[in-house]
Amino acid sequence: MKMTHLIQIRIAALSAFLVFSAAQAVHVDAAIAIVLAPQQVGTGVGTDANREGYRVKVPLPIDGQASAAVRQTLKRISEKTSPAAQRRNRPVVILEFDTRGGQTGRGSELEACMGLARYLRDPDLNRLQTVAYIPQRRDGLGWDNDESMPNGGLNGHAVLVAIAANQIAIDPDAAIGKAGVDDKTADDLHREIYRSIASQGLTTLPVSVALSMLERDQELYRVTDNEGAVSYVNGKTLKEMEASGEPITVVTVTPPGSFSLLTGKELQDFGLVRLLPESRAELARELDLDPSVLQGDPGSDGKWKPLLVTLPPFIDSRTATWVTRSLKQQLGGKEVNLVIFNLGDNLGEEEACLRIGRLIASYDPDEVRTVAFLESSVRGPAGVIALACNQLIMSEDSRLGGDYGQSEVMNENELAGFREEVKRLAEDKESDWSMLQQMLEPSLVVTRYRHQKTGQIRLLCNAEFERIEDPDQWAALGPIGSPEGISPITAEQNGLARTIVSNVEQVKLFYQLDETIPSLAPSKVDRRIAKFAEFLSSPFVSPFLLFGAMFFLSTELSAPGLGVPGFLAVLCFGLFFWSQSLDGNADWLEVIMFVIGAIFIVMEIFVIPGFGLFGIGGIVLVFSSLVLASQSFLVPRSLNEVVEMTYSFVPVIGAGFGVLTAGIVLRNLIPRTPMLRRMILQPRKFVDTGLGGRTDPEAIVDWSYLMGLSGETATRLNPSGKARIQGRVYDVISNGQMLEQGQRVEVIEAIGNRIVVTARPDVNSN
Repeated sequence: MKMTHLIQIRIAALSAFLVFSAAQAVHVDAAIAIVLAPQQVGTGVGTDANREGYRVKVPLPIDGQASAAVRQTLKRISEKTSPAAQRRNRPVVILEFDTRGGQTGRGSELEACMGLARYLRDPDLNRLQTVAYIPQRRDGLGWDNDESMPNGGLNGHAVLVAIAANQIAIDPDAAIGKAGVDDKTADDLHREIYRSIASQGLTTLPVSVALSMLERDQELYRVTDNEGAVSYVNGKTLKEMEASGEPITVVTVTPPGSFSLLTGKELQDFGLVRLLPESRAELARELDLDPSVLQGDPGSDGKWKPLLVTLPPFIDSRTATWVTRSLKQQLGGKEVNLVIFNLGDNLGEEEACLRIGRLIASYDPDEVRTVAFLESSVRGPAGVIALACNQLIMSEDSRLGGDYGQSEVMNENELAGFREEVKRLAEDKESDWSMLQQMLEPSLVVTRYRHQKTGQIRLLCNAEFERIEDPDQWAALGPIGSPEGISPITAEQNGLARTIVSNVEQVKLFYQLDETIPSLAPSKVDRRIAKFAEFLSSPFVSPFLLFGAMFFLSTELSAPGLGVPGFLAVLCFGLFFWSQSLDGNADWLEVIMFVIGAIFIVMEIFVIPGFGLFGIGGIVLVFSSLVLASQSFLVPRSLNEVVEMTYSFVPVIGAGFGVLTAGIVLRNLIPRTPMLRRMILQPRKFVDTGLGGRTDPEAIVDWSYLMGLSGETATRLNPSGKARIQGRVYDVISNGQMLEQGQRVEVIEAIGNRIVVTARPDVNSN
């Protein structure tokens, strides 16, 4: 009893300290807690009547500064909310834990988390509905060396803040638990803090579940009695229930010796959570919020740092490469947080537009807001770029989508491949994919659906509509889209466009941009480089690059040592891959394949003599890399791509002719040209011995094959001299005898270049 009283005193003292610390936090860093303006009813953004909502970003790990900033933000929201607001229509505050950047909450300070958790239980916040949102991590990011949470989630004492909210919304594959991972052991103070937060009012997780996340030795069981009532208990309570003799069904949730770590799917199966959104848009629909409420707002502090990107009328692979490279340079230093794409009368290649769209969708909306301004009609694949942005602003005379006069209709294989690309783009953007696909496939019928309870609007084709969870709750209102494209009014009414303006100057007014917007456009140097790269990558020049590369390489290999031919070969290969890279064809895959193939060939020639696996594999890799570097696809999926692939073999044929020409020239022309003969090794010269034979003075001799053969002396042996054996003259030595010219001899010893002969006693040539 005294121990419990002491713990309560310690908690009270700690709380008083946290309140004092919060009072000192006068300046709140807007990058720590981001609040979006509340959604207003009747704005024509896809719903007829939504609840008021806010999004507050909770940085991880949580420290004192982050805790104070979030509390100040919640206080401002609460103060402008009427205490008389109906409970079911209370404003919703989404506390989004920043797990997308690879953080888990590990390393959060217990005192800071406890202060924020206790504030979430403050009576003044009863006028708000708080939802702890735990999204799945972004692909390609590491996960804080926590292999047990491969899809992201929340652990450490940040879990305490999540269970203090009114609800938990978690991605099905994300996880929550391991609250005590930063502590060697949990003491009574830790247990009392978690028990206090989990037991106050409407909680998200039972006390037993919270404690099992805090303590490694606190096992957790799910018990169902004969009446169907479910409870979560530890091992001690389970033994007491079993001793009572009542029939129960027991399921082990967490065994002894490990922290509780539960995924969203498991939490739903156990009946502990209801909201399992796979995206922010889905969470907004679940809570009857406008999806724009959950968008990031990097300019919430009023400091927009804009950049205007004007795209050319036709967007090809070179444009995509320039945009990608330029935006990486501009956004690398995080000096830009608003990118406006100026579009007008744009067309483009499907692959190039999808590439730019994927780049736009990859930006974190909390750091960079992307806006598409449609100055006039944007048709076909260029519409994907517009819809990939966070916001779409249209001029009064503009149109989105519609027929774009493609030269031929894509077949089903092409459409299937692009559908997968579009779905991945929509997944990154956390949106529906039907309208994106309609930009590539104008004949696709997209229908406007309204949710019968919430009034929310979604634009779905039949294939996407069949995959939603509650299709019976959505009423069809008719198709959207026409051959002439979508008008600004229709786009605004259906949530595609944010607003309608007259020109780009009104876009500046919309974002309250007073200064001139820096513009991003290709410089003269960029245009010259692009033209030079286009010249080198053309089907008329690239074969000659590879022809020269293989010719010079063959020349260099004939005279080992890095000389002028080797330098020219590397230069030609470099220009080929560089030009194809700027053309959007070659990437690291092709370069790595070429390098590995070249290494295999060198190993086959100099390390593993013969013509085996390394030689064949190296040749296949080299020529495959050259083919892939000459085309924009990996495997042909249409007749056009099959035709394009045939042109990809032209540079390879040029490389083959380079090798063949090098062989002919090296053998015949270069040795006869005074200026070029020094580039290669001269062939060995055979000289006339003057004794009726020819010999090679530079050869490394090995006369072992002469053992036992017979011949005759070409000169007198005193005891050395020359002998003619099988038509060739050799330097020989007798075994001590003096032999006359023309005498028959036999080889009795041949070691290295030493040949020993002896006279044949049975034959005398004289």
